[in-house]
Amino acid sequence: MMSNKHAPGATQADSTKPSIATLPYEIQVAIFEAAMDPQVFFMDITNDILTFSRPADKALGLACQLSREIYLKSKTLYEFGDQFHWLDPGRDIFYLSRDDPVPRAQRPNYLDIKLPGGDKFDRRVVQNVALDLQYMGHHPRHDAIVRVWTVFPHIRTIHILVPKGPPQTPALQSTPDTLALSAIPSTQVVALPGHDNELWLAVRYQVKKVSTRILDTENGWHGRCTLDVVGHFTSLRGTPQRQLGSIDGEEH
Repeated sequence: MMSNKHAPGATQADSTKPSIATLPYEIQVAIFEAAMDPQVFFMDITNDILTFSRPADKALGLACQLSREIYLKSKTLYEFGDQFHWLDPGRDIFYLSRDDPVPRAQRPNYLDIKLPGGDKFDRRVVQNVALDLQYMGHHPRHDAIVRVWTVFPHIRTIHILVPKGPPQTPALQSTPDTLALSAIPSTQVVALPGHDNELWLAVRYQVKKVSTRILDTENGWHGRCTLDVVGHFTSLRGTPQRQLGSIDGEEH
């Protein structure tokens, strides 16, 4: 049975309006948990220098004491570059928004492999990497997967971002504050600029097939696992008019 316990820190600001503070504690927890989306970090590789952006401020995590506790309960403080961020490696997404030209047929030869310099980070926490559909190239998309798997050897899921709109719509120019993600139906038609339309289901199948073939045929891929593939429509949301604060480690 649900209790009448109220969430610590959740108080009703206006008694004349509906408020989450009047709900049972368990329902408040469920609402906050359902509303917590993964954070998206932007990554940029330019001239072999890798940099990370600061993720969008999580206003929901600052709503009250309970929302903050829920936001932080599955996160650990990690350092990226010279900043610290609360991160859930299993859920949070690292979006490679810009990269140097993808080398053809790059192989993971650990004797002479060249990884991008730049911001220091623990490679083990980059488990979800997002790429624009355009980055994946045309079938079979081999080189793009090899490139990303080489730079981020611990990835478990590739998130492919498709701009919301007619097929062949170019990738969005977005920021962590303006990028909005939504699911792609399996029957949705998508297309790279200059290429034929394909069902999203077919694109997803091809990426999984290529990643499996790489694991089966290439040398030096020890410790990697078969990739999951998730698709997202991308659109823009309004830039916040004011920042509500920060819960990143360096500002405590």
